[in-house]
Amino acid sequence: MKLAKISIFGLGLLACFLVPLLVAQAGKGDPAAGKDVFKAKCAECHNADSKEPKVGPGLQGAKDGKLPSGAKATRDVILDLVNNRQDAMPPFKDVLTEQQREDVTAYVMTL
Repeated sequence: MKLAKISIFGLGLLACFLVPLLVAQAGKGDPAAGKDVFKAKCAECHNADSKEPKVGPGLQGAKDGKLPSGAKATRDVILDLVNNRQDAMPPFKDVLTEQQREDVTAYVMTL
Protein backbone atom coordinates (compact mmCIF):
# COMPACT_ATOMS: atom_id res chain seq x y z
CA MET A 1 0.00 0.00 0.00
CA LYS A 2 2.78 2.44 0.93
CA LEU A 3 4.68 1.53 -2.21
CA ALA A 4 1.60 2.29 -4.33
CA LYS A 5 1.18 5.69 -2.64
CA ILE A 6 4.85 6.48 -3.18
CA SER A 7 4.62 5.41 -6.82
CA ILE A 8 1.53 7.53 -7.46
CA PHE A 9 3.16 10.48 -5.70
CA GLY A 10 6.34 9.97 -7.74
CA LEU A 11 4.41 9.87 -11.01
CA GLY A 12 2.53 13.03 -10.05
CA LEU A 13 5.76 14.78 -9.19
CA LEU A 14 7.32 13.65 -12.46
CA ALA A 15 4.29 14.93 -14.37
CA CYS A 16 4.67 18.34 -12.68
CA PHE A 17 8.12 18.63 -14.24
CA LEU A 18 7.44 17.04 -17.61
CA VAL A 19 4.23 18.87 -18.54
CA PRO A 20 5.80 22.37 -18.44
CA LEU A 21 8.78 21.07 -20.41
CA LEU A 22 6.52 19.63 -23.10
CA VAL A 23 4.47 22.82 -23.25
CA ALA A 24 7.65 24.89 -23.58
CA GLN A 25 8.77 22.72 -26.49
CA ALA A 26 5.48 23.43 -28.29
CA GLY A 27 6.99 26.84 -29.09
CA LYS A 28 10.02 25.16 -30.60
CA GLY A 29 11.71 28.18 -32.07
CA ASP A 30 15.29 29.18 -31.28
CA PRO A 31 15.58 32.98 -31.03
CA ALA A 32 19.35 32.91 -31.73
CA ALA A 33 18.81 31.02 -34.99
CA GLY A 34 15.82 33.25 -35.71
CA LYS A 35 18.03 36.33 -35.54
CA ASP A 36 20.05 34.96 -38.46
CA VAL A 37 16.86 34.22 -40.42
CA PHE A 38 15.60 37.72 -39.63
CA LYS A 39 18.83 39.31 -40.89
CA ALA A 40 18.70 37.27 -44.10
CA LYS A 41 14.99 37.51 -44.92
CA CYS A 42 13.31 40.25 -42.88
CA ALA A 43 15.77 43.03 -42.06
CA GLU A 44 15.51 44.51 -45.56
CA CYS A 45 11.93 45.54 -44.72
CA HIS A 46 11.77 45.61 -40.90
CA ASN A 47 13.86 47.22 -38.17
CA ALA A 48 14.52 44.90 -35.26
CA ASP A 49 16.00 47.55 -32.98
CA SER A 50 13.52 50.41 -33.46
CA LYS A 51 9.90 51.19 -34.16
CA GLU A 52 10.95 53.20 -37.20
CA PRO A 53 9.37 51.74 -40.32
CA LYS A 54 11.22 50.69 -43.43
CA VAL A 55 9.03 49.05 -46.09
CA GLY A 56 7.24 47.36 -43.19
CA PRO A 57 6.93 48.44 -39.55
CA GLY A 58 9.77 48.41 -37.07
CA LEU A 59 9.27 45.52 -34.67
CA GLN A 60 10.92 46.79 -31.50
CA GLY A 61 8.53 46.32 -28.57
CA ALA A 62 6.97 43.04 -29.73
CA LYS A 63 8.19 41.44 -26.50
CA ASP A 64 5.84 43.79 -24.64
CA GLY A 65 2.89 41.98 -26.16
CA LYS A 66 1.78 44.18 -29.08
CA LEU A 67 2.74 44.34 -32.72
CA PRO A 68 2.81 47.69 -34.55
CA SER A 69 -0.61 46.84 -36.01
CA GLY A 70 -2.02 46.57 -32.50
CA ALA A 71 -2.40 42.80 -32.77
CA LYS A 72 -1.22 40.66 -29.89
CA ALA A 73 2.38 39.56 -30.25
CA THR A 74 1.78 35.86 -29.66
CA ARG A 75 3.52 32.94 -31.30
CA ASP A 76 0.41 32.04 -33.27
CA VAL A 77 -0.20 35.59 -34.54
CA ILE A 78 3.42 36.17 -35.54
CA LEU A 79 3.71 32.75 -37.16
CA ASP A 80 0.56 33.45 -39.15
CA LEU A 81 2.06 36.75 -40.34
CA VAL A 82 5.25 34.97 -41.37
CA ASN A 83 3.39 32.18 -43.17
CA ASN A 84 0.73 34.17 -44.98
CA ARG A 85 0.62 37.30 -47.07
CA GLN A 86 -0.05 40.52 -45.16
CA ASP A 87 -0.43 43.79 -47.05
CA ALA A 88 2.86 44.22 -48.93
CA MET A 89 4.63 41.44 -47.01
CA PRO A 90 5.02 38.26 -49.04
CA PRO A 91 4.22 34.88 -47.50
CA PHE A 92 7.23 32.92 -46.29
CA LYS A 93 5.52 29.56 -45.84
CA ASP A 94 7.12 28.19 -49.00
CA VAL A 95 10.36 30.18 -48.67
CA LEU A 96 11.46 29.20 -45.16
CA THR A 97 11.49 25.79 -43.55
CA GLU A 98 9.10 25.11 -40.68
CA GLN A 99 12.01 25.37 -38.24
CA GLN A 100 13.17 28.69 -39.72
CA ARG A 101 9.64 30.07 -39.39
CA GLU A 102 9.51 28.92 -35.76
CA ASP A 103 12.95 30.41 -35.13
CA VAL A 104 12.19 33.81 -36.63
CA THR A 105 8.89 33.90 -34.74
CA ALA A 106 10.73 33.18 -31.48
CA TYR A 107 13.22 35.94 -32.31
CA VAL A 108 10.54 38.54 -33.08
CA MET A 109 8.99 37.78 -29.71
CA THR A 110 12.26 38.92 -28.08
CA LEU A 111 12.33 42.33 -29.78
